[in-house]
Amino acid sequence: MTNTNSPAKKTLLRFGVVADLQYANIEDGYNWNGTRKRYYRSSLSLLQKAMKDWKQNDVKFILQLGDLIDGFCKRTEEPINCLNRILDIFDEEQWPVLNVVGNHELYNFKKESLYKSRLFRNLPSSNTAYYTLSPYQGLKVCVLNTYEVSVLGEVEGSTHYNTAQSVLEERNPNKDKDDTSGLESDDRRFVDFNGAVSKEQLEWLRKELMLATEQKENVIVIGHNPVYLPAANSGSSLSWNYSEILKILSEISVVCYISGHDHRGGYSVDQNGIHHITFPGVIEHPDSYAVGILLEDSLVIQGRGEMFDVDCPLKFKLKC
Repeated sequence: MTNTNSPAKKTLLRFGVVADLQYANIEDGYNWNGTRKRYYRSSLSLLQKAMKDWKQNDVKFILQLGDLIDGFCKRTEEPINCLNRILDIFDEEQWPVLNVVGNHELYNFKKESLYKSRLFRNLPSSNTAYYTLSPYQGLKVCVLNTYEVSVLGEVEGSTHYNTAQSVLEERNPNKDKDDTSGLESDDRRFVDFNGAVSKEQLEWLRKELMLATEQKENVIVIGHNPVYLPAANSGSSLSWNYSEILKILSEISVVCYISGHDHRGGYSVDQNGIHHITFPGVIEHPDSYAVGILLEDSLVIQGRGEMFDVDCPLKFKLKC
């Protein structure tokens, strides 16, 4: 974390970041254990407030870190209507929005329909929601789908479902696979509401990062799940195969990994100097979002609300 009141440097690019809006057209309530208020319907106005701030800052794109809608949507209306209602707000501006698959999207949609939905309308129909954007020369954003392997969004009994279910059966002895009782530290990640990156996606990421290093590009990697325990607050929010992802992220080009999912937020720098930034969820932390500021030698995350500031040195200095 940093104090951003350093000597002025030329700003090359700005972008917005937000996590876990979890919109649903229901009254505000509380989380599962009744300890934090959740702002379901209010997330529309909270997003509009963030959009106004982003517009004033002349952002060029948005990182939307997943759980855009809540699982309650399916209980109250057609999920597509819920999704469209919040996407309409994003569409008020013509910014590219890099959307991430979260567990709550998969409570509402099967993966096949989600990947082909308006959420990922700019991707080829064959894409399984992992992709890249190069918004500025010398900067690349890699978007991961940390639920490509998951019981969520799969047809029960299908090959993909059974593969994911076998992981849970092997690692979580509880009858309720959302229950972490008896699991310790990072083993708490083996629950229904998490998932994994496929071998194919890992290989894709490896190639993208190696290419970025060759071309001296700085890389931001984003996904819904944290992949570094100190930045996750609790092992229960980690990706199932976080250690495999971390190994690939050790490539020299990676500046930071940005995620949501753990609503409390978190921050840590790993042994390879990668900044792991977990955003507080808007669903429980209203007005918590950020403006990302790209400078010639650093990436500054300027937080709002309960989101903190972070200064990430770039791996390759950019040309102004």
